[in-house]
Amino acid sequence: MYKVVEIFHSIEGEGKRAGQTASFLRLHGCNLRCSYCDTAYAIDGDYTPMSLEEILAQLNQRRFFRVTITGGEPLNAPGIQPLLEALLEAGYEVNIETNGSVDISPYLPSGQKLFFTMDYKLPSSGEETKMLPGNFDKLRPWDVLKFVIGSEADLAKTEEIIRGLKSSPQIHLGAVHGSFPLEGLAAAIINTKTLQHTTLQLQFHKIIWDPSKRGV
Repeated sequence: MYKVVEIFHSIEGEGKRAGQTASFLRLHGCNLRCSYCDTAYAIDGDYTPMSLEEILAQLNQRRFFRVTITGGEPLNAPGIQPLLEALLEAGYEVNIETNGSVDISPYLPSGQKLFFTMDYKLPSSGEETKMLPGNFDKLRPWDVLKFVIGSEADLAKTEEIIRGLKSSPQIHLGAVHGSFPLEGLAAAIINTKTLQHTTLQLQFHKIIWDPSKRGV
């Protein structure tokens, strides 16, 4: 049984599928406590025990063929491997949102139908020490490495990490909502050589709907 916080059908708010329809599966539990976490209800709130068959039945209601598995931290969920295998077998393109602290090695042979959107938790998150450096060098060209900027120190650390990467993922830069100015982040991308091939990430779901609204 899986601890399911919510399943909903919407558009991707961020990442390389931003603006595209997708179904979302949010699993309960996380090993980190980031300072800016906007889904604390997936850690401390309620969940519904669901079987694999029940999850697939709900996802199949829309058949968007794009699924984002998020949390919390989904790679810590018991039974995550059978879930991923079932989704891929059913023809879904699977996006796993992961926090950078859990080894992704067991899931790499799955091909381009399964990709990661991985955070590097910067200093303002309070969880940078939990990052697994080897994770970031395993990312593939169809994976996404995401940095959420909350301070100038975060921006400097982002440049440092990008310069040291041994892999070539797609790199997206976002701002902590309400804390770091998007104009400043855009200027940094335009004017900093290390950042010029990154993508500025907006959170569409917080622009279209109320930032605190769930299930969108």
